Amino acid sequence: MSTWQIFSDAGNSFRWGTSDQNPQIEPEGDSDSPNANHIYSHYTSSSLPSMSDLLLQGCSKLLDTRGESAGSFPAFQTGLGKLVTVKQSSIAKALSVLGEDTGLSTSTSEPSCCKTGISSRYPFKIPRMYVKEFIKVPPSNQNMSEVLSDQIRCIKSTNAEKYTFRDETGLNCIGPEAFFHMLARTGGLEQYASKEWVINHYKWIVWKLACYERYYPSKAAGKFFTMSNVLEELKYRYEREVNHGHRSAIKRILEGDASPSLMMVLCISAVCSNCDLKNDTSSVAETGAQNSNATKVELTDGWYAMDAVLDAQLSKQLAAGKLFVGQKLRIWGAGLCGWVGPVSPLEVSRTVSLLLHINGTYRTHWADRLGFCKGVGAPLAFRCIKSNGGPVPLTLVGVRRIYPLLYKERLSNGGSIVRSERMESKMVQLYNQRRSTVVEGIVSEFQRGAKDSNNYNDTDSEEGAKILRILETAAEPEVLMAEMSPEQLTSFATYQAKLEATKQSDMEKAIKKAFEGTGLGEREVTPFMRVRVVGLTNKIYHGKDSPKEGLITIWNPTDKQQHELAEGQAYSVAGLVPINSDANTLYLQARGSTTKWQPLSSQVTEHFMRFHSPRKSVLLSGLGEVPLSSEFDIAAVVVYVGEVFADPHQRKQWVFVTDGSISESRSEELSNSLLAISFCSSDIDDSSFAPVNSNLAGSTVGFCNLIKRAKDQMNHLWVAEATENSIYFLNLDPRPCSHLKNAASLTQKWARMSSLTLDKLREKVLFIIGDCKG
Repeated sequence: MSTWQIFSDAGNSFRWGTSDQNPQIEPEGDSDSPNANHIYSHYTSSSLPSMSDLLLQGCSKLLDTRGESAGSFPAFQTGLGKLVTVKQSSIAKALSVLGEDTGLSTSTSEPSCCKTGISSRYPFKIPRMYVKEFIKVPPSNQNMSEVLSDQIRCIKSTNAEKYTFRDETGLNCIGPEAFFHMLARTGGLEQYASKEWVINHYKWIVWKLACYERYYPSKAAGKFFTMSNVLEELKYRYEREVNHGHRSAIKRILEGDASPSLMMVLCISAVCSNCDLKNDTSSVAETGAQNSNATKVELTDGWYAMDAVLDAQLSKQLAAGKLFVGQKLRIWGAGLCGWVGPVSPLEVSRTVSLLLHINGTYRTHWADRLGFCKGVGAPLAFRCIKSNGGPVPLTLVGVRRIYPLLYKERLSNGGSIVRSERMESKMVQLYNQRRSTVVEGIVSEFQRGAKDSNNYNDTDSEEGAKILRILETAAEPEVLMAEMSPEQLTSFATYQAKLEATKQSDMEKAIKKAFEGTGLGEREVTPFMRVRVVGLTNKIYHGKDSPKEGLITIWNPTDKQQHELAEGQAYSVAGLVPINSDANTLYLQARGSTTKWQPLSSQVTEHFMRFHSPRKSVLLSGLGEVPLSSEFDIAAVVVYVGEVFADPHQRKQWVFVTDGSISESRSEELSNSLLAISFCSSDIDDSSFAPVNSNLAGSTVGFCNLIKRAKDQMNHLWVAEATENSIYFLNLDPRPCSHLKNAASLTQKWARMSSLTLDKLREKVLFIIGDCKG
């Protein structure tokens, strides 16, 4: 079916013409970007358009030519071929008759840029139909050898730009260069649509249309892969990119206006294995890809293309055939290597590559639109996170335990020490005291040196130096100064200030040198906290796998993370980086400022299985029910605090506690009423600090996150270990230990009435310690 339509021939010349109503294919992408994947028909009605529609269409085209040189009016070619010029006043009058208000002045018009509209498809006049709606079925491998030519069947992204059409005579080949000239004749300017620009877009248009013909033969039937469609696609792309300033995802990334970590859908257009990645081996190593066996693929957004380096896990997927040319990928959190600044996608070096990792790369639906994605993508299931698969854009976790804030100090010898908040506070205090002592000593030496020797150079020829030497040897320096001229006094004051500045500089250098010599240089201390999490499991999940546990280390946690993260709360977390894993636990890390913790509402959480067991106080009488190597919390009275002693590579201290939960009447079990807690520290150079102060003996203390160890059967002692994550409290009101408050109150009450029992237990501890020493 044909219909009347207005076409642009060249410059500001137009003509009537007929247009076939074959469906037109538009580029792929989202609806607001130049990469829209849709099918578009010029008209949905089989009848000819009304004259008013044609006039409006003609006026819109004529208005695009405003701003031509004075005296040159738009020319219009009628159906009989007669050329008619139309003045701006005539156009304005016609629009007023048709009820259209352009806001243009009928007398003069502002000079506009020379970007003339050349596409009749954009802006869109009717709703678009996307591929999923038009084709409705996935690509088909149906054999079309009887219908398609060998050339079309063999078209790939790597050879599409070399494909040529035949003209009506079948003698002449029409390729990218011919389309370049055709685009120029329709109004495309070479400064925007260069030969390189046309060749690039011709390549992707030809590949796309040929794929439609191959994989959707019943819908295409030879109507898609035509010269007219290729030209219309070129004009459409020119209109979007040049006249409206729309840019595809890859173009925005390469020009530095969009982050490569944004979620986007790209298509694999080519594969290149065993490539050389000399440009950035460190960045590649971070993604898990080794320089010797990395795999590169070419990705396209339908408009432009760039290389991408796959990590080791993705390379395995490619080798297994799970990734292939034509496969669409949803990419989230990608990196960029080799990029030094804004560059055109037509001029980009092959050393510039996206860095893809399996935790942020997923196969997506065949009809998903190419380009940047709107909104937030679906989170990656926690059990699907690969330990060497790169950053995790988003996942869902439930918080089981939040451990106390710790501090890691990097030492000058390359080692490191982890301290609790209490120990770090003591360390800062000691560090400042030692530095103050050093400073005081240096200042005293300089003050003594200033009295015993001259601070100036005898060979100094400055006038201020000469005056100083005279004053130092004069019997009455005040009299001499009173007789000095203002210039002499100024020279003397300036020289004194210079000497003082030199003295201050020398003293600062001496202090710095002394700090370095005594090991008191600037400390490199980083706070961090650990959070034990578990992956959320939907209630409708019927698999046998148990939920995956994880331990997240947050470096430099924000105040909000320290005070608002809560045990038992479910979160969506963005920005985690897995670093290792074992059979039971996945270890991850994050930066406080870049990691986002968004709590899930109770309505969302109720769709998942329960994951949290609230903290509770364990009694010594029930400690046997706690599995070995498991964490537990207890409120107990301190019976005895042992001395700190050196063990290989660490310092150790034993603390003995009880809670009175084992009845005194059961004398056979009285020996089981003691818990020995081992505190360890790697800070072997600092023997002045004890993890637990001896003054705590007799106090009721709340211990959290202790690890149960094997019982000492010989001495009938329960044994526990206090790790870096363990902490103790004297005040049990704060949130982390409020669950111990009731148990502590009962223990304290028992202790006041059981002084005799406590004395017996203390004697038993001393006997055990004495026996060990003996």
